[in-house]
Amino acid sequence: MPRSAPTGAYRELMDLTAADGNPVSHAQLERWRREKLLPAPDRVYLGGQAGTCTSYPQEVKDLARALARRHRPGRWLDDTVLLAFFCDSARIPEVPLKLALIRTYFPDRERHRDAAAKIVDAVPVDPGSERDIYYDWAEAEAILEVKEGGMVIRKMRANLRRRPDLAHASREEIDGRLLGVLTHLNSPHLPEDDLDLMRDLEAAIDLHSDESSVARLAVWEYAATAHACQMARFGETNTEERFDTLRHTPLKELHRLRDEVVAALQETWRRATGGRLGTLAPDTVSMSKSAARALAEWTTARKAHPEGSSYADVHFTDSLLDLARATALAWLLNHAGRERAAMPPVDKAGEGRGAFIARTTGATGRRRRIR
Repeated sequence: MPRSAPTGAYRELMDLTAADGNPVSHAQLERWRREKLLPAPDRVYLGGQAGTCTSYPQEVKDLARALARRHRPGRWLDDTVLLAFFCDSARIPEVPLKLALIRTYFPDRERHRDAAAKIVDAVPVDPGSERDIYYDWAEAEAILEVKEGGMVIRKMRANLRRRPDLAHASREEIDGRLLGVLTHLNSPHLPEDDLDLMRDLEAAIDLHSDESSVARLAVWEYAATAHACQMARFGETNTEERFDTLRHTPLKELHRLRDEVVAALQETWRRATGGRLGTLAPDTVSMSKSAARALAEWTTARKAHPEGSSYADVHFTDSLLDLARATALAWLLNHAGRERAAMPPVDKAGEGRGAFIARTTGATGRRRRIR
């Protein structure tokens, strides 16, 4: 059956998107309307014999232009929606926006949780010791993350290898160190008194170098999110609760949370690049999906933080800066420990004059000159 000619409202949208250099077809506009991205156009009475015409308000025209800007042949509709939402601040209608967030966040989360559960279930039970189920889950999460690889894992592995004492280490040793870092980032608490672990953490997240890269941003974002959970009030939740929370979050609130997530990404990027590479926009599919997962997670996770906390404050001001404090403190303690180990022992009462002279002057017995 042949498709009818586009209405006046559709022709107007087609002309606008074409003028932007992002033309969309009549068929594409109809698909967006079937998916509830576009509403039915307004019908305007022209008076007399002129009859009526159809038109869209300005906000719908802006939405269509944003969708057209992010649309590509073969690109999933959810990806187009998330790109327009996070990069262009498009006013996506509630149903398609929540569906895109749900379909991006929950399947990946559940697959990851199921895979981690299999690893935890395979851990043999030692009847002679008390099992720490939270550590088991953290280790399982870390094992999966190392196995799955990705930008964050590759960058953290490279960061560890930049340590002079690990420059020629085997892949097995590097991955063992990385597994320890990821396990403790996924644990309920960061073991700040474990100086060796904190030194590995400092190297892996690399908060102090001058490098500028998207990979460095991804590592910082991962570390900030993990540590924010450790700083939060402890509580347990489940998929059903998270789903209901996201489903019942008002559209206006999702827009506000979107702005918080984007602000945190931009501030982290500014710090990660020293401000040398301008502002960041989540204008790739992978970055918009990462932002979507962060927003979906935050709709529930914010309940564990003080009322009124923003995503940017918790993940950058609080979490990332606290990581910087903790790793810097670990470095100082490690450095002080190495200096103490290199110093000669203090003079002990009763060691004898000969021993004291030998220790302070050397084997020749000559006293050092004091300049």
